[in-house]
Amino acid sequence: MRRQTNKKICWNNKLAYVVGLITTDGNLSKDKRHINFTSSDIQLINTFKSCLNKNNFITLNPFSERTKKQSYKFQFGDVSFYDFLMRIGLYPNKSLTIDKINVPNKYFRDFLRGHLDGDGSIVYYKDQYNTYLNPKYIYDRLFVYFTSASEKHIEWLQKIIIKLKKIHGNIECLKFKTKKSSNPFYRLKFSTKEAKIILNWIYYKPNLPCLLRKYLIAKPFLRN
Repeated sequence: MRRQTNKKICWNNKLAYVVGLITTDGNLSKDKRHINFTSSDIQLINTFKSCLNKNNFITLNPFSERTKKQSYKFQFGDVSFYDFLMRIGLYPNKSLTIDKINVPNKYFRDFLRGHLDGDGSIVYYKDQYNTYLNPKYIYDRLFVYFTSASEKHIEWLQKIIIKLKKIHGNIECLKFKTKKSSNPFYRLKFSTKEAKIILNWIYYKPNLPCLLRKYLIAKPFLRN
């Protein structure tokens, strides 16, 4: 039976943000219909739900003894949206093999903000390591990280950022053996100066969909 997927899906900043979240913390079911999004942050789940204008229920996942965190799951069925995601480069069991995602350049920074909120981090601290030499040796350290289990995906991410913002960052390969996996994961790292450029690029105006706790870390470094 032919799938009825005539619904037109148009790119906008909310859609691009959602695609970034699905790329990192989302999953396409093998039934070719359902999309799942999981997070330990209920605010992010609600933002995801709001961006898609969906009213499906949020459910609780089993409590994780490993992370000591409660996580939440949002699932909805939408054949047209599922097929759209497949066309742009997403698919079931994508973690280790995902490559590029066909996001228009106009909306790439919204996609990147979703990518950051899903599986990235913003780290800020004051470096006082050399204060024993001189009490004035205190430095601000700011880092922005984008992570993936797929090396190809991280390389693609870096390539697009170089193209659009002329900053490079640095790709790191990290290896942590756990009970479930010994696969490495890859991290695209931006340090202080470049980190500020990235943050001002993705938080380009107020009231964008985002994970609030990460935005609050970024806020002191935003020009507007």
